[in-house]
Amino acid sequence: MIKEFSFIIIDDSELDCFVTKKFLERTNKNFSIETFHNAEQALEGISESQNEDGKLPTIILLDLQMPRMNGFKFVEEFEKLSPEIQKNYIIIILTVLSPARDPNNLHKIFTYKKINSIVEKPLTNEKLISLLGEVRSDSNK
Repeated sequence: MIKEFSFIIIDDSELDCFVTKKFLERTNKNFSIETFHNAEQALEGISESQNEDGKLPTIILLDLQMPRMNGFKFVEEFEKLSPEIQKNYIIIILTVLSPARDPNNLHKIFTYKKINSIVEKPLTNEKLISLLGEVRSDSNK
């Protein structure tokens, strides 16, 4: 069976990973989903991975507020990977941050070229449909 989309969830909260993964699984059984509770392990896995040409990029759902390596540091390290690896991924920030809560961090997010967009937790059907539509249209360009 062909997996239409693949996801990597990076969040130190086991509960948030579980909820997001279950939501994605219930939305579409053809999603390939991998979770990491540690950004360093995720970065290691990504740097070692092989993506097939012609396949849609893997969507990384990244939490910003994590111990040891936060989301910002993850993106900085991700941007050091080879362009061949980077082209296989789209980074989406999945966060509880909002402009009212933390405008400085939200502004900082868009200083990174590899961050595609921000989605406020929790992920919903409407947010996912919009996100997947963006990914499909970007990959057709």
